[in-house]
Amino acid sequence: MYADVNGAELYYEVLGEENDDAIVILHGGPGISDHQKGKQAYEALADDYEVVVYDHRGCGQSSLTKPYSNEQYAADVEGLREELDLGEIAIIGGSYGGFITQEYATTYGDDLAGFVLRDTAPTGEYEENAWENARESWDELKAHAFDIPDITWDEFSRVMDGDVRSDEEFERVWLGMLPLYEPDMSQFDADAAREGVDSLDFHHETHNVMFTEEYPTMDYTDGLPDVETPALVTVGRHDWITPPEASVEIADLFPDSRLVVFENSGHSPNLDQHDQYIARVREFFAEIGFGPAADGGEN
Repeated sequence: MYADVNGAELYYEVLGEENDDAIVILHGGPGISDHQKGKQAYEALADDYEVVVYDHRGCGQSSLTKPYSNEQYAADVEGLREELDLGEIAIIGGSYGGFITQEYATTYGDDLAGFVLRDTAPTGEYEENAWENARESWDELKAHAFDIPDITWDEFSRVMDGDVRSDEEFERVWLGMLPLYEPDMSQFDADAAREGVDSLDFHHETHNVMFTEEYPTMDYTDGLPDVETPALVTVGRHDWITPPEASVEIADLFPDSRLVVFENSGHSPNLDQHDQYIARVREFFAEIGFGPAADGGEN
């Protein structure tokens, strides 16, 4: 389905029955990611909640309508909430979606019951850590000789710097980077990775804008201490691109937060340790009185 939000056509899906407790899922990787992994990870919550997954503008099946910015993406969250008449919501934002969640929480928030951050950062300053982690893992990546594109450090650097030259290059290099996201690179499944990449729509221009104009100067550290909305901050122990230190900083800044480190996960504990992750999210929503538990029901 599509919703006209702030001049863009946003593709969205609603999982579960319509009710008063809606969760909006914000995907990461502008220009790479879309609603699919959010659907895979959080469809389990649709037994008790109305779960909305969608593609940001410039991503997936949504329109390539500019501008692309953290501010615009957060305004789109609010616009979609209003368009779908969701009332008070919870947000789960992963990776770059965590940046947008912080933007939303510090800008809007009157109708925000609580939110979950997954493997994200409060500023762009953790990029240096990501580069160091990638360099340390580079020889291992090459040594495995996975059945994926053999990318160069220069190609990797262009993705990290927001200097991708085409959608085709983006797709090729992204597939070559995927082993870095595994908690144990030796367990990387090349066939599954290729199948997942084949299902995506790549938009290199969206990625380039967000990683040159937004990410480098992004900083929510001043605003987070004023956010009184309850937060669950989660991260995988082996996350190379937004390391645990970034989530520790976020949790320390929020007045009402809980930090959970998933010890056997990389960048996606919501998939790597799916059952444990969903259980902790349910506990969090029960703790803050969001959902069936608030009415005496059972999660």
